[in-house]
Amino acid sequence: MNVLIAPDQIKDPGQEIVIPDHLHPYLVPWGTRQYRQYKFGTILTQTFLHKHYRIYIYRFMITQPVNLFFAVDEPTIALRHMLEGSVYAEVQGFGRVELEPQRYNLIYLPTSINEAWFEAGPAESLHMELEYTWLEEMAESNEEIAELMNRVMTVSNEGKLMQPALIDYNVHETLHAMRHSQETGGILLMEFKTGILKILTQYGKVLKEQDQLDGLPDIPNKELLVKIWEMVKANPHIHHTLARLARMNHMHEKTLSRHFQRLFKISLPAFVHKQCMARAYHLITTTEQNLSDIAYDLGYTEISNFNRAFKKHHGIPPQALRNMR
Repeated sequence: MNVLIAPDQIKDPGQEIVIPDHLHPYLVPWGTRQYRQYKFGTILTQTFLHKHYRIYIYRFMITQPVNLFFAVDEPTIALRHMLEGSVYAEVQGFGRVELEPQRYNLIYLPTSINEAWFEAGPAESLHMELEYTWLEEMAESNEEIAELMNRVMTVSNEGKLMQPALIDYNVHETLHAMRHSQETGGILLMEFKTGILKILTQYGKVLKEQDQLDGLPDIPNKELLVKIWEMVKANPHIHHTLARLARMNHMHEKTLSRHFQRLFKISLPAFVHKQCMARAYHLITTTEQNLSDIAYDLGYTEISNFNRAFKKHHGIPPQALRNMR
């Protein structure tokens, strides 16, 4: 995608300046970089172009509200991740949509120029444009990708957008691995392909979960309860207590407890614990992360408390599970 300042397809080159030190943590080792100064602020663009996909990472620092235009040169299916900040966009064929922070979705984009409104402040997005024929080839041997392709095209033909999903710990870890990869050549390409497939597969799973949530009975505060469910599942932590979640969402504890149990057939504390133990199992079996760090990330201050909770839930101590790898 090309960033324009007017819908006449004339690029504003801005003024290229040196990338300041405070932006170095956002740099990727494999991208082509441009950092430009405009009247409305600065944009750091990092790009990786491949025949099957194109990856764009935009870091905006907007000093005054501005409308920007993004040109799509050819029809594409895109994975859009809004990592920081929120943006309102006018997407051709779909109308006005809000890109909320820490959410992502899959979208079909025709050749078009799309407008976006930015408020003052920082924003960051990661955008992957995927070649349609490449996805079709993968769909021939991957049923989940085939279902996702059919769904995005069906929804797009109806003039609708695929439902955004929260960037959960699975997607976050995949994006982190892709952004910080030090590999080059064929190994880097394999990592990117694997990462894209992981995100697409996870998104497909989330859509199926959302279908199930949509089918739940309508009760008071259902939309808010679903958001709490999504937030806990995306980022499990033992500090997601009933009292804290009720306070955050301006609900009485008893009301939240009763409605959550009624809608999901599980108590909120039990759901939080279940998700924490699932995340712990995932980290122990798929990463080299130290067990004490895993416990700390989930909110445990004492490793012994984590060990007891994990063994009670899974029937095996964390270290024994790690040793089985």
